[in-house]
Amino acid sequence: MISSGYHYEGGCPTLASCARVGTTDPYTRASEPRSSSRPALPALSRMAMILCLLATAQAQVAKKIVGYYYGKGRPAYQLSDVPAQKLTHLIYSHARPTAQGDCALAHPDVDTPNLLGLKRLRAQNQHLLVLLSVGGWSGSRYFSDVAASSAAREHFSGSCLRAVAEYRLDGLDIDWEYPVTGGKPADHKRTADKENFVLLLKQLRRDLDTFGHGRHLLLTIASTGYRDHLSDLSLKEMAGVLDWFNLMGYDFNEMQTRFTSHHSGLFAWPANAKLNADAVKYANSDAAVRWYMDHGVPSEKIVLGVPFYGQVWANVPDENHGLYAPYEGRPGEEGTLSYREIEQTHLPVCTRYWDDQVKVPWLYNKATKIMISYEDSESVAEKAKYVIQNRLGGMMFWDLGQDDDKSTLLEAIHRQLDGD
Repeated sequence: MISSGYHYEGGCPTLASCARVGTTDPYTRASEPRSSSRPALPALSRMAMILCLLATAQAQVAKKIVGYYYGKGRPAYQLSDVPAQKLTHLIYSHARPTAQGDCALAHPDVDTPNLLGLKRLRAQNQHLLVLLSVGGWSGSRYFSDVAASSAAREHFSGSCLRAVAEYRLDGLDIDWEYPVTGGKPADHKRTADKENFVLLLKQLRRDLDTFGHGRHLLLTIASTGYRDHLSDLSLKEMAGVLDWFNLMGYDFNEMQTRFTSHHSGLFAWPANAKLNADAVKYANSDAAVRWYMDHGVPSEKIVLGVPFYGQVWANVPDENHGLYAPYEGRPGEEGTLSYREIEQTHLPVCTRYWDDQVKVPWLYNKATKIMISYEDSESVAEKAKYVIQNRLGGMMFWDLGQDDDKSTLLEAIHRQLDGD
């Protein structure tokens, strides 16, 4: 449950952080002086009380609710529409590395006024922390170049810090999709990307610490859940530098190209001989979380990502209600639809099915032969429960503008993680 008594920024709650937000030290109460007539507690009782208080403090550490806002991509959804009270962190998307090695806003005509207007959003939630996303699927072409040498890393980091200063941001989120082997065909790649990515993060961390003058500025990354790309990350080294990983637990369907599938399953798909064996085992968030923890990432530094959009397939025969079935064509925007569009256009005419093993729904329309893998309030609540049970750092989602007008998906996350 989120408690207003603790301010949590990627590490353990501290007495200093409590003081910073004007709260009472959780271990002592200055307003209640100990009576001289009260007998001292035995040593074992005092120890038990301390352990109890520590356990209580740990239980009250806030789970992060991290929402990406894509300014250029959702013209009908404005920054003023963001339900800031439901978030702990907002990540503004996006800036990107340039061919000259700078950090530049992707769409200055939209991004600049948005970032300058953040104070209005912060007025709704004084504890909201705002980070700038750098990179993304369409903005990672030059990451390999800006990470390749000490001089390039220093230049790029300095440029990023100027954006942090100009817009009074609380940190940076590096979204390199993906080092070494991934990304778009035109993206620059090097075999040394794995090591250079760590060096780039260390440069950013040093510069953020220097710039912060004692105030901790955040450094996170949007990181992959694909098993094929996970070996390209030095996770243990990165965990020592980052505040947390925004683990993208979606688009897992890309591991299975010939058939429809779940794109954001929580657990492994049922065994199916016609499907890719690795996809059956690894195309799910739980497998990715286990990989991260097995490779040295503390559970509290994993923030599990969910999609506020669905994957859509056309000409799907009525086999298993369209799931794990062949298809012809991907309608929508690159084969995707926002939850808003799914709710308005497809929920009324499709049948909803629930996979109780994988813990996600899907839709199928026998007449139109459309199949949709998506998230709804039930599935994101299941993921929130998983976050709590596995002591993860919280939940992230892409992106705010794809939820419906009632913020149905965000509300489901907030209800579980905040305890209201």
